[in-house]
Amino acid sequence: MSQSLKLTLSALCGLLGPIVLIASFQINPAPPASSTATQLMEFAAQHYATIILGGWMQAVGSILLVLFALSIVYFARATGRLSGLITVMAAACILMVSLLEITFYLTAAQALVDRDEALGTSANAVVKSVQHVFLLSPALLLPVGYILVSTRLLPPVLGYLSIFIGAVLQILGPIGIFAPLQGLIDVILIVQALWFAAAGILLFAGRNRIAEMR
Repeated sequence: MSQSLKLTLSALCGLLGPIVLIASFQINPAPPASSTATQLMEFAAQHYATIILGGWMQAVGSILLVLFALSIVYFARATGRLSGLITVMAAACILMVSLLEITFYLTAAQALVDRDEALGTSANAVVKSVQHVFLLSPALLLPVGYILVSTRLLPPVLGYLSIFIGAVLQILGPIGIFAPLQGLIDVILIVQALWFAAAGILLFAGRNRIAEMR
């Protein structure tokens, strides 16, 4: 596979990942926080198809973003650097937590449709706990930003912005356990998604220059 093709596919991961991920959240809304067990079962019955589809799309979106981050490590020749290894670790943590959340989404939906109230409500409660772990995991954009700033693979401003977003998310993670910050965190996650899309576009635009560097 040519370097140009690798860069094009990597750029597509960065561009499509956020689109798929945000779309998954839009078609798979969470049930009202104060729902009773009966209301949860009704919600699952009404939205079963979109919950399943949304879970699948969330997994695909997360994988695409992780692939893009790993491609940054590869094209920046950072696979043997500490920053590259930290990126790999953070990517693995994020993907693991995402798949864990999806597992409990699907478990809750199926259990509630099958009228298994105990399993359904328990799995739904675990989902809320797992969501906190996303921000307790190592922030992926911190090491990615450092790599971009130190290698100039992409415009430096993108690297500094990556470090800023990653740092904010890392700080808000533990605070969000004790304070209701989900609204603010959701906004920052949207900004993060836009960062990935912009990085994907810039990687594609600079593919010829980067291919010559390799």
